[in-house]
Amino acid sequence: TSGIRNQGLDTLFPQDNRCLRCERAVSSFDTPHRFVFGAVYELPVGRGRAFDINNSVADTLIGGWQLSGGVAIQSGNPQNLTIGGVDNASTGNQGTDRPMYTGVGNGYAENRTTSRWYDPASFAVAPAGTFGNLGRNTMRTPHLQSIDLALHKQFRLPYQEGHVVQFRLEAFNAFNHPSWGAPSGNILAGAAFAGAPSNAARQGFGVISSTAIPMRQLQLGLKYLF
Repeated sequence: TSGIRNQGLDTLFPQDNRCLRCERAVSSFDTPHRFVFGAVYELPVGRGRAFDINNSVADTLIGGWQLSGGVAIQSGNPQNLTIGGVDNASTGNQGTDRPMYTGVGNGYAENRTTSRWYDPASFAVAPAGTFGNLGRNTMRTPHLQSIDLALHKQFRLPYQEGHVVQFRLEAFNAFNHPSWGAPSGNILAGAAFAGAPSNAARQGFGVISSTAIPMRQLQLGLKYLF
């Protein structure tokens, strides 16, 4: 289960109320692989360091800086595919019917891009009056990658011990690497493919139109510690 409320790309209600075991799947927050790394490096410039500075004014300005960074790389999130809220099984449910797997491919496009992440040939609407055979949360969104960097320095104030002003220059998603958001999980999204059967997946299915994290953001900060 993913909880009592709809989370992420999951569904709140079962496809078939009489078959709760059919909903057994990984939770929407399942992340099988996640790597996180953080480091702080004190630049070797300033009084008493490798590049020694004897002038107190110069040391105050260019000495004692620190460079820090954080890296996060993780698998994509599980995604539940739908047929857009259509009650195809005619059960009067909350529109949670899933598509059926056609047996073609593994569900993903051969060359995954933002314009085609999932393979439309792999899915179709089940015959009227039946449920789709596709399980819950069977697909995964693109992986996430984020690299943040920061340059900071602490200025110790002379008038009272323990009082410090910290200056920070921070760059979130420093290399402006796009981490793509979730593809459209509705197989009936968009216009139909020319000549395709009426139950076939449509052109808007599997299209990515967003990012999971914002583009590069720069931030200046000044903090007074006492």
